[in-house]
Amino acid sequence: MVETVAPEAGTKTEAILAAAVKLFTQFGFRRTSMDDIARDAGVAKGTLYLYFAGKAEVFRAMQQRNFDDAEARCDAAEAAGGPFRDRLTRVLDANYGWFHANFGASEHLSELGLTRLTVGADIAAKSDQVYARRLERMFETAASAGEINLAAGSLSIEDLTATMLSAARGAKLASGQPVSPEVYRQSLARIAAVAAAAVRP
Repeated sequence: MVETVAPEAGTKTEAILAAAVKLFTQFGFRRTSMDDIARDAGVAKGTLYLYFAGKAEVFRAMQQRNFDDAEARCDAAEAAGGPFRDRLTRVLDANYGWFHANFGASEHLSELGLTRLTVGADIAAKSDQVYARRLERMFETAASAGEINLAAGSLSIEDLTATMLSAARGAKLASGQPVSPEVYRQSLARIAAVAAAAVRP
């Protein structure tokens, strides 16, 4: 696999990834061509191929950027302090809320999700594992600080985290259609509230 160039602010790579986000969201992965990406990014097609070997590599770079940005948002959300329930809500929103607000209205959401799990399977797996571990660590840290009582609930940390993640994914849709970002954020807040209540001291 050809390694992609690491994106840096202000570079052609940045313009290419911005174009990729726009076009993949608007037209889907299959219908977006390298010609489309080059044209929208304002670079020659030959230049585009100096940065990326093909459309799959562009998608993977976009996916990696999304993962890195999500990590930074979650770090900030977790570091902001406040009650455990509030921290949990912010971290859910920093990941799921942000992605839904930016990609949830796309008619090609299902295709993009499938592409994430095929073209970028390794990045998707790492992303999901890192995020689940972050939530588990939040429970462990809160328990050590006496904020919550893990023995109060009947689920292990792993099961509690998995249940939260399943609920967060399911809340993106209502009657088979994506809900609005605001409605989704409200659902994430309720999921955090239920999880926090389950381990209330």
